[in-house]
Amino acid sequence: MGWFVARLPRTVEKANVRELLNDLATAPRPRDSDGRRSAERIARLRQPWLRLPGLRSHDTCYVRALTLYRFLDAAGADARLRIGAEWFDRPGGVLRGHAWVTLDGAVLEGPPEVDDHSRLQLIQLA
Repeated sequence: MGWFVARLPRTVEKANVRELLNDLATAPRPRDSDGRRSAERIARLRQPWLRLPGLRSHDTCYVRALTLYRFLDAAGADARLRIGAEWFDRPGGVLRGHAWVTLDGAVLEGPPEVDDHSRLQLIQLA
């Protein structure tokens, strides 16, 4: 998992998004009969890596969501990577992106902004 987290930003920069998402969705993953328990295990294993001095800058919603999506065994449930954008109407405008994972429509991990879906514009990738 540490190797995945360390390489992810460079991988994303060079990858075709559709191919990357297909690779993540079809990669082998540890088996678990409970998707939520799988998500908790992944978060527990991922966080120490994101606390390391060289990887702290990787602790973003994108890295957390892509790592969760990559290693999550959804146990037959519908796991989806969600990416959204939020526009703040201020002088000069501000556009912020967010990424999170849902399991059967319920947010597993995500920034607080995903609780108010009315403010986010989901980006369709498939």
